[in-house]
Amino acid sequence: MNDMSSVTATAAEVVRSFSHWRDVANTNPVYITNHGRETHVLLDIGSFRELSMPGAGGSAGGEDLIGLAEWINEAILICDGDLRIDYANRVAGAVCRKPVGELTGKMLVEALPSVAGSLMEVHARRTVIGGEPSAADLPSPFHDGAWLRFQSFPLGKSNVLMFRDITEDVQRHRLADVKAAILDAMSVHGEVGYVRVSIRGTIERIDDPFSKMVELDESRLIGIGLADLVVREERPAFRDALESVLQGGPSQKLRVGFLSNSGEVAYARLSIVQLHGAYGAEGAVVLLTACKEGED
Repeated sequence: MNDMSSVTATAAEVVRSFSHWRDVANTNPVYITNHGRETHVLLDIGSFRELSMPGAGGSAGGEDLIGLAEWINEAILICDGDLRIDYANRVAGAVCRKPVGELTGKMLVEALPSVAGSLMEVHARRTVIGGEPSAADLPSPFHDGAWLRFQSFPLGKSNVLMFRDITEDVQRHRLADVKAAILDAMSVHGEVGYVRVSIRGTIERIDDPFSKMVELDESRLIGIGLADLVVREERPAFRDALESVLQGGPSQKLRVGFLSNSGEVAYARLSIVQLHGAYGAEGAVVLLTACKEGED
């Protein structure tokens, strides 16, 4: 809205000379008073429509909201009651792979045909019809195999659609589920041992086969150096192999004798692989199967 100086008129003056004050309002907002108190503002239709647009207003609040939306790392579409897109931020353009200019001013399914009939449209229309917020993780209508974390909620006379790509998170969770299933399968198998060691080489987790091999419960093994369970004569070579893996060297395969609680030696073929986490190396994973003394 253009910067205009305001004019004040009483309600009685406006009633007596409405045509005059209507002409004045074409160039300046007219503040109408009743008993000396401002109660209404008379504006031309162009100024009113400008104020009614999302992000506009008599204060900086709307502009701040739009400015904030441009910096949020989530896609944001602000739609009217018919799901016509009034505003789209830069992330929405990136996720939808369309210039923002091709989104605004169009119906949601017109600007983004792949949304038609999708779960994203279902949740958006639920908010429009029922006026209630909606949230879900759903398949992306924009890319095969991709996933979105989607939210929709009413905001004044508008409906806000907010979403972000969570494909990597979904894949990571699926991988974690697969790993958990593998560990369960190994436990059921009963002959495959599993040990997870920290970056310092201490035991963080074991399974039942390894516990039975060394005849010690998990509670007594957590925090103990795995190398300390290896027979004395093989301990230096095992320490070197484990340290090499922990420092980023190649995976190792060797045969090792472990001291059991009964004093017997339990021999095993094992492999050592570095464990990678979100922030780098987090230790190593050791898989092993029992073997007889002297077996390669």
